[in-house]
Amino acid sequence: MPSQEIFLKLESDGKHIEVVKTYDSAFAKEAFAEMNDDAKAFLGKSLIEDGVLEASELPFSDDDLWQGVEEGAREDWNSFSYFVVREEGSERRDLFVSSNWPVAERFAKLGNSALLEV
Repeated sequence: MPSQEIFLKLESDGKHIEVVKTYDSAFAKEAFAEMNDDAKAFLGKSLIEDGVLEASELPFSDDDLWQGVEEGAREDWNSFSYFVVREEGSERRDLFVSSNWPVAERFAKLGNSALLEV
């Protein structure tokens, strides 16, 4: 797996949350597939705020959301970077993926929120 770097570690309500930067598109796509509907709604709102998607296009399909993530993830013609929010515990769960560091950080800091509940 291509290199990953931990950008943030948080503990909230006994949960360990971390934000990892990765250049691995397959890993990011797998994390995206694990996102729940609330996390996808959060992502959709952030993509609207960033001007990547239009609110008039609601509801967004998973393909729309992933294309929005990839659009922002491009660093150069063949390099992409993603921020994956995951929960560490007895097992690791990927909760969220974004190409935008502030959005991933904001999501991670919602540790007390129902977004992290399954």
